[in-house]
Amino acid sequence: MAIDLLYIVSTLRQSGPTNQLYYLLDNLDDEFNAKILTLSPEPADSELNRFLELGVEYETLGLSRVKGGIVGPYQLRKAVRAYEPDVIHTQGIRADTLAAVFLSGYPHVTTIRNYAYDDYPAKYGGKKGTVMAFVHLNALKRIPYPVACSETIAKKVAPHGIDAVPIQNGVDTTAYTPASDSEQQARREELGLPESGPIVISVGSLIERKDPQTVIRGFFESELSDDGYLVMLGDGPLRDECERLVQDDSRVFFEGWVDDVDDYLQASDYFVSASKSEGLPNSVMEALASGLLVTLSDIQPHNEIMQYGNVGAEFELGSVSGLASALKSIKTIDSEEPRAVATNFLSATHMSREYQSKYYK
Repeated sequence: MAIDLLYIVSTLRQSGPTNQLYYLLDNLDDEFNAKILTLSPEPADSELNRFLELGVEYETLGLSRVKGGIVGPYQLRKAVRAYEPDVIHTQGIRADTLAAVFLSGYPHVTTIRNYAYDDYPAKYGGKKGTVMAFVHLNALKRIPYPVACSETIAKKVAPHGIDAVPIQNGVDTTAYTPASDSEQQARREELGLPESGPIVISVGSLIERKDPQTVIRGFFESELSDDGYLVMLGDGPLRDECERLVQDDSRVFFEGWVDDVDDYLQASDYFVSASKSEGLPNSVMEALASGLLVTLSDIQPHNEIMQYGNVGAEFELGSVSGLASALKSIKTIDSEEPRAVATNFLSATHMSREYQSKYYK
């Protein structure tokens, strides 16, 4: 007999958590039926069509944030009763909080994708972010089957009375693959990138938490800036400041948000992240699956990835000279381990199977 799953999220906007949900559903076994229920109308950057192509049933409550606080609980209960799922699975502060309070009678799995006290104050401001973190963590304590997207997040929420099982994020190792020399050359030509010289790539929002300034400063302090290039994928409020830090504008490419991240990774040689906080970063796993050696700040989620093999080098958080030295050191590494680590330890298939085992329990 099939198990009916109901996934409740705010929207399916383009984001790391949405990607992880897609990977989970794309690898579900046939004995599961899946439906997605969103709380609000889809934004312009919605990934809804990708999910519909999987044959997943979809419904939206179409609530604004204001309206959601008034009639949201009633409409949510009504929609869930109509489907009568065997398991509900939520992610995000809105879905977690509403379901924890108003859907307490159902077997309920949640995925915790960040540590709220790290992320919310930085994103929403100190006072508002701290209140949001308090609310979210208290809601998570009421959910019977919490899952953390990394071992790091599981450890961080434990002092708040949340006993989360770690199931690490995964990457689609069929969508992200290494490029041969000829394929790399073709990608560079297609994207208008330099045909010769090493390319370092960084992927993520240009925000304080990602620390793109250290990436740029470290690149120009490294030997790679002599004959290499830095590609920055992503945008955000720090873009103007980042552009001012560029010492030679022929060496740095600000590409903004792009749909073909996989092509840019195949055009590149090395990946760098100076992030101050992560869950388990999609961008790093995508780089590994693409065969790139990585240079990462020494935060715990990055350590969690680096433990699996010789896939690059770490540097002290915020250290420009440390990043420069790490970039120098990975030039000497000749390793096929990045791809092997992604395939053997961090695949989307493995991640989905772990969740499916959780649903059976």
